[in-house]
Amino acid sequence: MRVKLSYTVEEEDILPEAAKILGLSSDDMKQAIDLFQGVQNELSSDADVNTSRSLEMLEELRKALLAVDTRVTEVVDIIEGFEEYRAQQRAAAKAAIAPEAPSEV
Repeated sequence: MRVKLSYTVEEEDILPEAAKILGLSSDDMKQAIDLFQGVQNELSSDADVNTSRSLEMLEELRKALLAVDTRVTEVVDIIEGFEEYRAQQRAAAKAAIAPEAPSEV
């Protein structure tokens, strides 16, 4: 079962934290690459191809890619949220220093 976690970090730690989260998928990425190459080798071998093993490898590959995709989606959400926050901060700063327009009487 998957559960959603949330925690707080300092503003300057958001992108480094996103990088750490992305790094958590490195084992899955390596596994996906290994399986990708392995199933290609299995299917293109001159010997009798073990189709059952190939199908198992493809299923493992799909699971590894799903794990990587899920982690990438989480990091994209963090970065997009951070960009929205920064845009709001810039707009607030701009509004604070902009001169007030004279009111018409």
